[in-house]
Amino acid sequence: MSVELKHFDISDDWQSILSQIESDGGVIVENFIPEELRLRIIEELKPHADGFEPGVTGGAVKQIFGGFQTKRFTGLPTKSPSFVHVIDHDLMHEWAEQSFNSDYWLNTAQAMIVGPGSPAQMLHRDVGNWPLVLSLGKDGPEGLVSILLAISDFTLENGATQVVPGSHKWDNFDIAAQGPDSDQITQAVMPAGSALMYTGKTIHGAGENSSDDVWRFGIHMSFTLGELTPEEALPVTVPWDVAKNFSERVQHMLGYFSHRTFLPDWPILWTSNYRDIRESLEPPASGDYVSSGARTLGAVDVGAAEDVPTE
Repeated sequence: MSVELKHFDISDDWQSILSQIESDGGVIVENFIPEELRLRIIEELKPHADGFEPGVTGGAVKQIFGGFQTKRFTGLPTKSPSFVHVIDHDLMHEWAEQSFNSDYWLNTAQAMIVGPGSPAQMLHRDVGNWPLVLSLGKDGPEGLVSILLAISDFTLENGATQVVPGSHKWDNFDIAAQGPDSDQITQAVMPAGSALMYTGKTIHGAGENSSDDVWRFGIHMSFTLGELTPEEALPVTVPWDVAKNFSERVQHMLGYFSHRTFLPDWPILWTSNYRDIRESLEPPASGDYVSSGARTLGAVDVGAAEDVPTE
C-alpha cells in the first residue's frame, strides 16, 4: 500500500479533521468514543451478536455484497441504549451541518461483524444506494457522511476496511470503468474505540478476514440528507416507545421530527396531515429541535418563487 489515511485524535481541532476529510475523502479519528462507552456497547450488543446468524437473504449479488460470514443487524438504539451517545456525537453533527444545506437524519446504524474466512467485500461508494446522487458524481451534493466505528481492533489480518483516498474527487464515478489500482487502496487499521470517518462518495469495502478465529466487530453509522430515503426503516427498528426517552436531536435523527428544506419554520417533508410528524406522536414529542443547517435556510419570497408549493 503506497497511500495512507491520516490519523487524528478526538481531542484534535475538529476543523482540521473535517478539512482533511474534504481533501482525502476519509480519515481515522482515534478515541472517537471513550472506553467506558465502548465496553457498555459491547455488553449490550453481545447477546444479539452471539445469537445472530451470518449472511443475508436475497439475490446472489446481495448475498455476496452482504457477506456469507458477516453478521449484520440494525435497530441498535433498541438493542443498546448506550449507542444513542454515538448518534448524538457532537463531531458527527458538526460534520453533517457543514456538509448538508438542509435537514438531515440517520441513514442507518448497523452492526457489521466480519467473521474469519470472509473474502474482501466488493469496493463501492455508499451513495450508490441513490443512483440519482451517484450519477451526479463529484460535483453533486453531499448525500452521506459516515463512520465505521471500531468496536474491536481493526487489523490487516481481521479485515480492516479498505479505502481509496481521493476517490470522492474522481471525474468518473463508474467503478467498472475506473476502478482503483492496488497501490491506490489502503486499509483503516485502527485500535478499538476509533472511527473511520468517510464520505458517501469515497470508494471503500470490508477487507479480507484471513484470521483463524477473530471476528472484526464494527458499526457503520451514517447521516443522510432529509430529502433522501434512509437505508434503515428507523421508526420500525426503533419504535417511538423507545425513542421517546432519547434527546430531541436523536429523535430527529430517528425520523420522529419532520424535515425543512427551504424555510426554517416550514417542516415540509415526512409529515402527517401536512404538519410536523411530532404533533401526531403519543405521547407528544417535547421541544422544537431544528438542525443548524435547517435554521440557516434562506428566506423565500413565496409570491415570486415558482418552486414553492402553494396548495
